[in-house]
Amino acid sequence: MPTDRAVQTIEVDAPLDRVLATLRDVEGQVEWIPEILEAELLEVYEADDLPATARFKASATVGTDQYTLAYEHSDTGMSWTMLQGRMQTGQEGVYELEPLDGKRTNVTYDLTIHHNLPLPGFVRNKVIKGLVSSTLNGLKSHLEQ
Repeated sequence: MPTDRAVQTIEVDAPLDRVLATLRDVEGQVEWIPEILEAELLEVYEADDLPATARFKASATVGTDQYTLAYEHSDTGMSWTMLQGRMQTGQEGVYELEPLDGKRTNVTYDLTIHHNLPLPGFVRNKVIKGLVSSTLNGLKSHLEQ
């Protein structure tokens, strides 16, 4: 089973709390992640009302995928694992935030995808790096407009 991973960091002109709130608004991700076609929050944690699980429909180079993610939260980020997927057999991801000066934040996005797609490694590598880049650039544009 192929596994692909990409990591990228971008500086965003927004404070950490605003960036984190934007990331945690999983249904709002359709506004700034071009590949996300639909997002539905399924459950929240009772203690803090943060996202626990969500279902997504996303466009991919090889078609449309549907998957469900489970989230964990920290003061400086959010991570997830895939519970169920159609094209993917697994997914792990994390957004880690680093405040720079109270007005700017470094956002690191680390994404790993497991799948059974019969694509050459260089194609898969280009796809996942493009997805991570597209997501971070979408976040930056959304927060800085």
